[in-house]
Amino acid sequence: MSTLISFFEQHPVFTQDEYRQFLLSQGTTNPNTQRELLAYHLKKQHIIRIRRSLFASIPAAFRDVAEEFPVDSYLLAGRITQDAVIAYHSAFDLHGVSYSLHHQCLYLSDQLIRPFKFKEADFIRLPFPNSLLEQDATQMDVLSIDRQGLDVKVTSLERTLVDVLDRPNYGGGWEEIWKTADHISILNLDKVINYAQLLNNATTTAKLGFFLEHFKQQFGVDESSLKLLEAQKPSGVHYLERGKRESGKLLKRWNLVVPTYILDHSWDEPNEDV
Repeated sequence: MSTLISFFEQHPVFTQDEYRQFLLSQGTTNPNTQRELLAYHLKKQHIIRIRRSLFASIPAAFRDVAEEFPVDSYLLAGRITQDAVIAYHSAFDLHGVSYSLHHQCLYLSDQLIRPFKFKEADFIRLPFPNSLLEQDATQMDVLSIDRQGLDVKVTSLERTLVDVLDRPNYGGGWEEIWKTADHISILNLDKVINYAQLLNNATTTAKLGFFLEHFKQQFGVDESSLKLLEAQKPSGVHYLERGKRESGKLLKRWNLVVPTYILDHSWDEPNEDV
């Protein structure tokens, strides 16, 4: 029993498979015994069930009020599957550069997992981009970080930037992306450009060129890098965001129609009464 308590202490978040593998390593091979032990510790509030096959350990001080214990959302998102990678605006949150905090945890995984809610956070699984799957490059610019003694995978700042330009709806929108960029002090431009080329999307490459041109001074972007991206822009005119034909200004260098509110930074301010 004490050995299992030690497992819980060392695994603030764990899957049922991790729990089962631990018991097998300790010689507890009977599935009924494994289920009975799990039920016992759930009843004692040593652990709580987050969703099917995902659990969180509860410190002794919270066992009478387990529902009040603040389970780490990033640990949940990062440990839900073996291949989970925290991405998009959730990666910016984890890197500490987000302009706003979000009540969504976005993660990449090959496994089909339905969205679920735990407390105030929504956990949403997204697929890896097809171009990365085709090139066996899903782990490109993925970092492993320590979170309460467990490894959690997260996309690097460089990859995250390109990812949210590719899918701005997962970055919180253009205002959020622009204001988050103001919090980023340094970028490895070679990594940014190399990853964008892996996505093999001319519109995304053009959006990156437009973005880096705007933040040229902040990130020390040289003209040769911009010309490299310019050479890979779409052959025809594209809109900044797929599926949205918003009016704006045509930037011929990038063959992009960019809404004036982005060019002018005339963001809509949120209604404080809402």
